[in-house]
Amino acid sequence: MAENAEQICHSLSESEPDLLDLNALSHEQLRACVDVSKSITAELNPARLIPTIMEKVSKLLPSETWSLFLLDEATQTLKFEISMDIDLETVKNFRLALGQGVAGKAAQLQRLLVVGDVSQCEYFFDQVDGTTGRRTEALICVPILYAGRTLGVLEVVNPKRMDAAMLMQLRLLSDYLAIAIENTRRYQVMEELAVRDNLTGLFNQRYLYPTLKRQILRCRNAGHPLSLVFMDMDNFKAVVDRLGHLNGSRALSEVAQRIQACISEPAFGVAYGGDEFVLVLPEFGRSRAVQLATEVRRSVKNAPYLTRWGQQVSLTASFGVATFPEDADDSTALLALADNAMFRVKTTGKDRVNARVLKAVD
Repeated sequence: MAENAEQICHSLSESEPDLLDLNALSHEQLRACVDVSKSITAELNPARLIPTIMEKVSKLLPSETWSLFLLDEATQTLKFEISMDIDLETVKNFRLALGQGVAGKAAQLQRLLVVGDVSQCEYFFDQVDGTTGRRTEALICVPILYAGRTLGVLEVVNPKRMDAAMLMQLRLLSDYLAIAIENTRRYQVMEELAVRDNLTGLFNQRYLYPTLKRQILRCRNAGHPLSLVFMDMDNFKAVVDRLGHLNGSRALSEVAQRIQACISEPAFGVAYGGDEFVLVLPEFGRSRAVQLATEVRRSVKNAPYLTRWGQQVSLTASFGVATFPEDADDSTALLALADNAMFRVKTTGKDRVNARVLKAVD
């Protein structure tokens, strides 16, 4: 098997011009590639990109099925993003390490790999066949590359053609996919930057107001409560005056980490401004919101701050809670009531949680 592995599973490089010649494509094939490229590279919304790829790419690939793997940069593994005629639920936890299987090898080598007979290919990994009940006989795996980085792999299973025109189409298609995937990723980063606070990583007011309105509408329609927690750091100006604005910013960033550790989606935290924070808690009634605010208060109070920078600072915060629909029926009034509840704590001792109706909670 090792003797003919290079014949059965071989890579196509830039030194093979016959496989990269646009003249291999008919006018209709080239036109189809151009039409697909226009559709997928113009789409910036990730939620719409995948359906667009599925619709457009399927028309170009005469094969039994095909899959798009994307590289998870954190784990350096390939995961299924699209798979035609395969239920993604059956393969959602499937991962390929770089170099594992034909797709993993294509990603690692950054080369297009053609497998005429998988039974004779030392790279072939049959776990997907075992999971889905399919039988793979031949494969073409095309790495999706952008600026020298591997973004993923397009895998064509049991292709009906493996001629130069087919390979050229796949090469062009992988280039268009790379542009589309990178564009959507950059668009996502820009959207995140627009709604995230640079200092804390929490959402900002630009995100808060429209999102809170939508969440209240959703909770109203579903008959669910929603609570807001308004949080203000106690005596924080004294910390800044003593240690400087840079250390003040560092401390707020550490406070935000404590907040994030206490909440999970769909709840979210907001850097409201200065040393103020807002927690939006969909489906939280008043008592549950007070309980969470108390957890955050204790977490903030019990943590030492600025130890990385040679300091040992203690911080506390005051909290106000308001709940929809008991306290208010709209986002503006709810924010104002939570703010008022917090202000009452600031004027009566600080470092406590206060709900609009309930007594303060230690």
